[in-house]
Amino acid sequence: MINKLKNLGPGIIITSAFIGPGTVTICTLAGINYGYSLIWCIVFSILATCYLQEISSRLGIISRKGLSEILIDIDNTLIRRIIIGIIFLSLFVGNAAYESGNISGTVMGLETFIGSIEISLLNYKVNIIPIVIGSFLAIIIGNGSYKFFEKVLVFLVFTMSITFVLVAITSTPSIEDLLSGLKPDVTESNFIYVIGLIGTTVVPYNLFLHSYVAKKRWVTEKDYKTSVYDTVISIVIGGIISLSIIITAASSQISINQNEIKNAVDLGNHLSPTLGSFSKYFISIGLFCAGITSSITAPIATSYALSGIFKYKAEWSDKIFKRVAYIIIIIGVVFSSINYNPILVIKLAQFVNGLFLPFIAIFLIWSVNKRNIMGNYVNSKFYNLLGILIVLISIVISYRSLILI
Repeated sequence: MINKLKNLGPGIIITSAFIGPGTVTICTLAGINYGYSLIWCIVFSILATCYLQEISSRLGIISRKGLSEILIDIDNTLIRRIIIGIIFLSLFVGNAAYESGNISGTVMGLETFIGSIEISLLNYKVNIIPIVIGSFLAIIIGNGSYKFFEKVLVFLVFTMSITFVLVAITSTPSIEDLLSGLKPDVTESNFIYVIGLIGTTVVPYNLFLHSYVAKKRWVTEKDYKTSVYDTVISIVIGGIISLSIIITAASSQISINQNEIKNAVDLGNHLSPTLGSFSKYFISIGLFCAGITSSITAPIATSYALSGIFKYKAEWSDKIFKRVAYIIIIIGVVFSSINYNPILVIKLAQFVNGLFLPFIAIFLIWSVNKRNIMGNYVNSKFYNLLGILIVLISIVISYRSLILI
């Protein structure tokens, strides 16, 4: 097991990408508003993520192509153009919106320790901290390498895991209440959170990112088995983090005013009587780690995915690869610096992600069943049935959510 943990890499990158400020925020609000009742949603999301990310990883390792490269190899011109348009809009525009939330979340966690630093510019208040964070991200991408990128994210994810799990344990949850949360239930009041929790865990850009980083890390077909362990262990770690946040918020549901909790830092400020004065710092450390990891992965994922469309090298050394990442960072810095509130946009993006999950799952299952792409590594009948079950559950949840709108 120790050797398996040492080999964690691409999977942890995916975990660092989906555990961002959006996840921390929506898990906090889900716990505050609905207690433990949405734990089942995280369990389903983690199972679905393990399945889909394993397919994405296998696709990259065996075919030696990224997901976007496989998409644009489709023979039908009309379908190919539609897919390219969707990839560009969802990844470039969507990730730019996410990046503003990621940087804002990083700032939120950091301001607990250093406070806010603002200047007046043309009658606008401009926050300096996002600019500093954006510069730091640009330096990492401009001068770093994939191996350095991987090591930094592994460290940050484990730091984030420890902080959130410790806070959850000290909140002394009821085992009976935890078990009651495993019963699926979608109602008129909670459906937005159901879709949001799924959308913040099964993230479309991660499917593109994983196929690229997996083929970079795992070079031969013999590495495939190791990659499965990497994927499952890493995604489960992410699930534990999400569950810890929900548990912490749900355990404090009775003792605090729900209307006063808008984000994780607010939760930390209200936990002092229960967990002690350092509680807000624990949660702020976790939020900072969540923000900085997602702030790094979002621009990198965009660069990897768009490389297949615009035919530039999916390498850190490539100038266009870096430029695409820089643009995403700049957009995120601009919006977060002018005190733009990204929470509503992040929630909407997560909701849309959840609705599109069935379509993405269907395409992935179709891809890994093509022998001209996967050879002997096509899906087994059992694995296809498992995939169909995940798709059907996703469709039911999406349909239920649509009729409740």
